[in-house]
Amino acid sequence: MVAITSLRKDVIFAAVRGLYTEVAQHPERQYHVPTGREACGFVGYPDDRLTGLPASAIESFAGVGYPFAARVIRPGDTILDVGSGSGTDLLIAAQETGERGHLIGLDMTAAMVEKGKNSLAAANAMSVRVLEGNAEKIPLPDGSVDVVTSNGVFNLVPDKPAAFAEIHRVLRPGGRVQIADIAVGRPLSGECASDPKLWAECIVGATLTDEYHAMIEHAGFVHVEVLGQLDYFSASTSAATRSIAESFRACSFVLRAAKPPSAPLPAPLAWPPISSAARIHGDGGRTAQRPVEPAADTVLDGFGQTCGTIEPMMKVRMRTLESGQVLEVRVDDPGARLGVPAWSRLTGHALLATIEDDERRTRFFLRKR
Repeated sequence: MVAITSLRKDVIFAAVRGLYTEVAQHPERQYHVPTGREACGFVGYPDDRLTGLPASAIESFAGVGYPFAARVIRPGDTILDVGSGSGTDLLIAAQETGERGHLIGLDMTAAMVEKGKNSLAAANAMSVRVLEGNAEKIPLPDGSVDVVTSNGVFNLVPDKPAAFAEIHRVLRPGGRVQIADIAVGRPLSGECASDPKLWAECIVGATLTDEYHAMIEHAGFVHVEVLGQLDYFSASTSAATRSIAESFRACSFVLRAAKPPSAPLPAPLAWPPISSAARIHGDGGRTAQRPVEPAADTVLDGFGQTCGTIEPMMKVRMRTLESGQVLEVRVDDPGARLGVPAWSRLTGHALLATIEDDERRTRFFLRKR
């Protein structure tokens, strides 16, 4: 885990708020992560669960899995949705709890809080309220909810142990957890892994699946179970984001757990969906063919350079190129595997190809905008 100072936390939170403010206010735009109804289908939401939901709830959906596959919600439950966004999961949870249920949304992005409230009003959901706040300090009393649900949030949280401790605190004894989130199969390290600007990528803040599992158990949960994994980033329209995900074997997963004392949980639903089965990371490996190597106009030899030094070098070298020309960047620093494609996305230069020559050496081909 990367150590995050309080100052960096503020910058991370600002970056995350910035991205999801855009998703809330401009759902028609294309983002580096899947959004909207198409994303719902890809991660496994059945069509009948979405029927009748307000368009405002679905259009800004940015979840990474289908947490309801956990089957831990019961009629009459009080539900907390951490990172409730535009309200999609709150409204689906309301379907499961029925008229006796109570639902609480929590989101750190003011634009999403507003949009979630509007979606709930449009659906005439009277027993739902939405609060502004973050997962590291949940503004609810001890033992006040039966189930915590969350979708694509904790990879964006700097202090995950604190967040999981907070979830444990607000749950009643026997309470349950259903989480969809992002994990990596190869640890992130180096300067880029601690760069707050890159946390909104949804990969930088992710941990190894086993470490995630261990953090949940350390927080005091039992019956911890990962239901499945999905190659979530294969649905991204950004070549840079797909490259980062491939380098670090990033995937989404659905997990469930319970706060003691708890009886065994019911049988879950099958997840991920069959339509996305070909995109599952069975062991984190891929069998894709080696990409075609573009012709480079110039080469930047970054072997031996760290992530923090390669980015200024790319900036200088790009200035020497004409629009449309191609820069080949060679790196062997693990952090640069993240930094180079992320830099290309943030600066608007097109990532044409990523070629891993071996476990250490990678070549990126960037076309100047």
